[in-house]
Amino acid sequence: MTDLKSFLNDRAPADLSRLLLNIASASLQVRRSLPFTTRLTRGVNPSGERQTEIDLYANEVFASTLLATGTVSEVASEEMAEPRKGVGRLHVAMDPLDGSSNIATNNLLGSIFGFYSASLPCSGEHMVGAAFITYGPMLTLTYTTGAGVHTFVAAEGREGDPFILMEESSVIPSEPEVYGLGGQRSEWIEPVATFVSSLEGRGLKLRYGGTFVGDFNQVLRRGGIFGYPALKNKPHGKLRVLYEAAPMALITKNAGGYASDGARDVLSIEPSALAETTPLYLGSAGLVREVEAMISGPRARAPGS
Repeated sequence: MTDLKSFLNDRAPADLSRLLLNIASASLQVRRSLPFTTRLTRGVNPSGERQTEIDLYANEVFASTLLATGTVSEVASEEMAEPRKGVGRLHVAMDPLDGSSNIATNNLLGSIFGFYSASLPCSGEHMVGAAFITYGPMLTLTYTTGAGVHTFVAAEGREGDPFILMEESSVIPSEPEVYGLGGQRSEWIEPVATFVSSLEGRGLKLRYGGTFVGDFNQVLRRGGIFGYPALKNKPHGKLRVLYEAAPMALITKNAGGYASDGARDVLSIEPSALAETTPLYLGSAGLVREVEAMISGPRARAPGS
């Protein structure tokens, strides 16, 4: 069995390897604390959302762990108004606990990380890697550093590195099976509603659990499309460019898919603020380009077309 450390030694720069190993270790700590730190606090994050104890706990665990590596210049988080500073060349943007509204119903949670070579905020074109954690029946780490998308599963109790290779060089399947779009259907813009109706007509299965990581992971494994679209009452979407959209867009790209805001590649977006949001559609390249064309009209062109 190939462990994470051995795998990274052959395939990733030393500073990115250090970050991924420390994220993996910290995720075990967060996983063990999930049953005990789930109450709401009086605080809100920079986007105005109520925070839970585990939001703040996960934020502290990951931020401290990343800064302690000595390879990180700054850590920006969905849970902090300002980045925390360190030393090193890399800039990290993270959603330390994705889907915390699912805690009360004991559904899937996740964590998302983007590794940038430029000061934040910046476009996803400056990304050198990305990763996400799933806290489900299994604890998994999925990452890319530009050469494929790889997934490791935690085998707790195993001596040495507990993360062992589960799947190497994942590719989004060519035959799409699932779709999931957020927001109330009555608030979808017309092209999105028309597109979803066509997906239903093609027999794709609805999969939407309210955690970006979990919903995207279905698309990565089964093919299809996930989106949190532009809404009539929220034209700029909900997902944050730096913390969520760009990291998952990079993973999508390296798994053979495509990510769009409805008009352009998500990785080309230049956010002007840390918490800037965007509509997002990502997954099987053909489906994403299809909805992009429906939203933006005949002048919309996918990169390279």
